[in-house]
Amino acid sequence: MSISLTVSAIIFILIAARQWLPSAVRIWHIMTLGAVALLALRQITLKDAFFAVDWDLILYLFSVFSIASALYDTGISAQISKRILSRKKPNTILASYVLIMAVCAALLTNDAAAVIGVPIALLMARDMNWGVVPLLILLCATVTIGSMISPVGNPQNILIANAGRFDNMFLVFAEWIFIPAAITMLLSILWLKRFLKVDEPSHNVGIQPREDNEIAQKWPPLLSAALLVILIALGSVLHNVEGIYHPTLGQIGLVACSPIYLASHERRRILREVDWPTLFFFISMFIVTGSLLKSGSLQFFLHESGINLAKPETVTFASFFASQLFSNVPVVEIYLNLLHEHDTQTLMMLSAISTVAGNLFIISAASNVIVLQQAEKFGVQPFNFWQFFLLMLPVSVISVAASYLYIIWYSSLQT
Repeated sequence: MSISLTVSAIIFILIAARQWLPSAVRIWHIMTLGAVALLALRQITLKDAFFAVDWDLILYLFSVFSIASALYDTGISAQISKRILSRKKPNTILASYVLIMAVCAALLTNDAAAVIGVPIALLMARDMNWGVVPLLILLCATVTIGSMISPVGNPQNILIANAGRFDNMFLVFAEWIFIPAAITMLLSILWLKRFLKVDEPSHNVGIQPREDNEIAQKWPPLLSAALLVILIALGSVLHNVEGIYHPTLGQIGLVACSPIYLASHERRRILREVDWPTLFFFISMFIVTGSLLKSGSLQFFLHESGINLAKPETVTFASFFASQLFSNVPVVEIYLNLLHEHDTQTLMMLSAISTVAGNLFIISAASNVIVLQQAEKFGVQPFNFWQFFLLMLPVSVISVAASYLYIIWYSSLQT
């Protein structure tokens, strides 16, 4: 076993055991310490570590965190939660919240939806006397499943859409993934809603709604949010058009958040309130993953085992279990490089399974980590590793089964 694989396993174990570690130890501390250890042990050079980081994704996350923080200051979270809570029936309230967050994930990526959804969830938990932990876990499931149906729903879908070069990528994703995503979402809600009711009132959830904030300028963050939606939509529609410049996701994010930093009076405070621990977590994660890739362990498993990487069973098994150790974005990037052909069935299976793989463990998807750390930022004790795993295990089984069976069935109709 290589040193990189050993360190990765230790990181996984420490995150799983974090509830028994001192409360001051955060998940980003563990990942960052692992990255530093690999650098100190010379498993990866500083130069290789720098290039292992997906700086485009880091820039995009920075932009999303900036926009979300500025939007929260305008009181939009309180306004959305008020609209949702104005419904009379709890089931309608829950369905409205899930629908809004799923649409947000499909349009703005699951990471953006996770940032926006946490304060709304905390306000709902307080007013509806719902448990914070199951509601935040439901948010994780919602943004993951909601992101499945869109080529811009998550970073791995963006990679797959670019590799597939589909004529109409939105239509392709809808045809292949919308139905299993809808089935999974419905069954997940029915399962997780059973755990929402708590015996103790949830009045102290560490967040206060900011409603009519006269100090905060509303137009810069609203303009930034609108720019983010418009630029992502335009970039997705025009990504196959030749002869024009195609900005990266990070560049789109920086342009979108520019009104905040150019025009807002609160730019310095917004910059301070960016979720820097989460950014450090992902920078460290990319370094750990880069070291692991350099060791050849993952390539040996996927390539030199002699298996057919395009077989649906192989795609399902490899993308699901590899994503638990290495996160889905780097796994998809490597898998795409190892595939000889990028046929639609294989790409859709890779997209669906690598995405729903995020439903099993906290570190399986970036959005899970963002939800956890955003909750901690608001002073809330969120879910731990085992709470997440036990509640999300049935969701994982349902999502993998529904995705695999539907894609196989739909593929048979194409022949």
